[in-house]
Amino acid sequence: MIRSIKVKLEVSNPDALIDTFKAYNYAYSVSAQWGYDNQTANKIRNHNATYENIRKEVPELPSSLLQCARDCACESLKSNKCKILPKRKQFSAMRYNQRVITVNTLKGIATIATVKGRIKAQFKVPDCYKQYLHWNLKSSTIIYQRTQRVFYLSIQFESPDPELQDDAIYLGIDRGLKNIAVCSDNSFYNSAHVRDVKRKYGRLKSQLQSKGTASAKRKLKKVADAEKRFMTDVNHCLAKQIVHKPYTVFVMEDLTGIRDIANWGKNNKWLHQWSFFQLEQFIEYKAENLGKVVLYVEPAYTSQTCSRCGEIKKSNRKGLTYKCSSCHFELHADLNASRNIVYKGKSLANRLLVNQPNGNPEFLQSSKPLPQKLVEF
Repeated sequence: MIRSIKVKLEVSNPDALIDTFKAYNYAYSVSAQWGYDNQTANKIRNHNATYENIRKEVPELPSSLLQCARDCACESLKSNKCKILPKRKQFSAMRYNQRVITVNTLKGIATIATVKGRIKAQFKVPDCYKQYLHWNLKSSTIIYQRTQRVFYLSIQFESPDPELQDDAIYLGIDRGLKNIAVCSDNSFYNSAHVRDVKRKYGRLKSQLQSKGTASAKRKLKKVADAEKRFMTDVNHCLAKQIVHKPYTVFVMEDLTGIRDIANWGKNNKWLHQWSFFQLEQFIEYKAENLGKVVLYVEPAYTSQTCSRCGEIKKSNRKGLTYKCSSCHFELHADLNASRNIVYKGKSLANRLLVNQPNGNPEFLQSSKPLPQKLVEF
């Protein structure tokens, strides 16, 4: 698992670091332009084509920083499949590797490579971050707030992921639109309050958009930010409640691409406002902090399967009610799905413990339907 901390830097020679920002982002732009023109995100080809030219243009830029800029450009091209030219401002953040920056988190000192040689910087680590200082330092990023002329150092630390145990206790979590989350221990987290608040913000944004004045646009941005903060707070609180339950393994569906593959309809505004991924990330990192494990399973058939007898039939679910046509078992549809998620998680975990001791993430995916005989809860 990876954690990032952000500290304020007191730099001995800020002008040298400012010039480094300019040179670094120039190298990034050249590499990105070449990759976009040639429709390739290959780092080796990009290096062979651009390295010498960039060295002639900015010879004072350290070689390792130039390579970091090239790698960032290629990664940006790869993320959008070379369809969009990645652009950066003159003072966009710089990625540093361990060859061009030395960070002593215990003493609060960093030596940073710049276009004018190495410079020293001091920082203070807040108490809330000191729990990560014994982890392995992975990479660093320097950020420049131009308006305030302040530098920040973002440091990434890495630690081994929690291991799956034989005596684990599992909790299934079904995420949805009407219920933010339904857990297999019969816990429901309704979205009624969230929808009411979003409707209020939606009406306010609609009124501001209809005006179209400059002041209305400024107010619109503040309202949108307030709505985002509200939803983030809801997901934080919900994730904290879930991970502190007496369970050691949390199982969720892998909802990647759910907006594209599901037949939701183009005008379903609640689908496009659904922050399931943010909740997933909060649960994952909070669980890791407690030494607990999060597993992901394929969502196939979890809503159509009876959690008692295992019958798979789409017509068994009608709205929020699931009634099995075979054994006549009746239950809330989301609760039924969460119990199926638990069973899937246990099946995958058992195979993982036997065949995949290193925890290969690709192994935690399954497109097969559930077995016909399920465990009764």
